[in-house]
Amino acid sequence: QGGDKGFRIERDTFGELKVPADKYYGAQTLRSVMNFPIGDSFERMPYGVIVAMGILKKAAAEVNKGFGLDPKISEAISKAADDVISGKLYNDHFPLVIWQTGSGTQSNMNTNEVISNRAIEILGGELGSKTPVHPNDHVNMSQSSNDTFPTAMHIAVALEINKVLLPGLTKLHQALDAKAKAWKDIIKIGRTHTQDAVPLTLGQEFSGFSFSDKIFIIEIFQ
Repeated sequence: QGGDKGFRIERDTFGELKVPADKYYGAQTLRSVMNFPIGDSFERMPYGVIVAMGILKKAAAEVNKGFGLDPKISEAISKAADDVISGKLYNDHFPLVIWQTGSGTQSNMNTNEVISNRAIEILGGELGSKTPVHPNDHVNMSQSSNDTFPTAMHIAVALEINKVLLPGLTKLHQALDAKAKAWKDIIKIGRTHTQDAVPLTLGQEFSGFSFSDKIFIIEIFQ
């Protein structure tokens, strides 16, 4: 697997490629970088999707242990997936942008290669050797990009809803409710159909905003 200093040689069905020696990704990820030389850092595959892929790969490894996957390999994959889930591998080992096949094959393989090489490292092997942990045969066992990427999208959305959307809506509701109470005595002219209407208080108006936000939160929980 040796190559020029700072690189290792990896092989796939299309031939050999020089992969940076310190990167966990492999030949298929590098080919995607070469085949899609477009986009910028803000168009990288979102952090939340990669975390979700890590969760998925860990779950698959645990399940596959009951279907013939070597427990030592399953454990190494799970530990490597934890590093993906933590986010500490995102910046240096997941270079792909959103411009790729619609099924997300390249990001699926990017994740497989990263987890495979990290698991190999955990087990004391050589990066890029695909042994004892193979990106396809072990990390991607019983999976397809047509399954993994949609599943990861659902996981990512669920995580973002709970970590970002719901806390944000809750803070908004609290702020609107506070303004509704603070402005309960401020009278203003109502408006409807671009015309003046019955007067109301600014507090009443903001209480409507607050109530609507509360309904949104309830509907999301349901």
